[in-house]
Amino acid sequence: MSDRIGRGGSDINDLSTINDIKIRWYRVPTSATMNDRFNERSFLVPDTEKRLFHLLASMGIMFGGQIQAHQILHRVSKTARKILAKLKSEHKVVEHTLTAGGKEYKLYTLGPVGAAIINVPYQQDYWFWYSDSEAIQKLMSVDLYIQMCDYLSAEVKVLVANRPYAHTFVHGDREYQIGVVLDDVVSLLELYRWEPPRERVILICQRVNQVDSLLGYLGDQNPVRIVTREKLKEGLIFYKPENGKWTLDVPDKGIKSNKVKLKE
Repeated sequence: MSDRIGRGGSDINDLSTINDIKIRWYRVPTSATMNDRFNERSFLVPDTEKRLFHLLASMGIMFGGQIQAHQILHRVSKTARKILAKLKSEHKVVEHTLTAGGKEYKLYTLGPVGAAIINVPYQQDYWFWYSDSEAIQKLMSVDLYIQMCDYLSAEVKVLVANRPYAHTFVHGDREYQIGVVLDDVVSLLELYRWEPPRERVILICQRVNQVDSLLGYLGDQNPVRIVTREKLKEGLIFYKPENGKWTLDVPDKGIKSNKVKLKE
């Protein structure tokens, strides 16, 4: 993947609690994959749209704002919204609604036609298997995933991770355990108390002070990094444990190739 993706965040600022969040999922008509409206032209799509389909295939779900802010479809938000509406009508993506704080936000998942275009396996209405917390963890992980793909100039594989982690990101022979901090860090505290991580870990949180309690179990030698959703709007900017506090750790902005390695 050589095309760079613009910077930005999602529509909603705080996803660190799911108590006030409701998601309304929509189903796709069973006839959507084989409809007279779809012909060979439906499969002739721009690379930007294919890029979106691949992102949705990897992460499962995205905010409409994440699509627009990262300029995946078009640099002009109004044009991006029109393209999304067209993709929705053609069942290339499926639109859903997240409600938080009395406001509604649009979510998108991969549609059956979009999956057919990029030739990936597809399970009809797969999003109904997501719990609210799983969906929030995926939404909080999207910005990190895009930034890592952008920085590495390569696709990053997404695998299922063992709890308490949400995903395993794989680049070459390197694996990164991705954790998402929601209301608390109890599960991480219990894990690190007995066995501080030796594998590469990236924790996504709303604020740095959310994970201050972990510092008691982490040393400079532990390959753990945290990233806030606010910093992800600026780029791939981490914090690392150093001398009992979190200090900035920004990857080298030099040559980016498939051989590049994020700092230990």
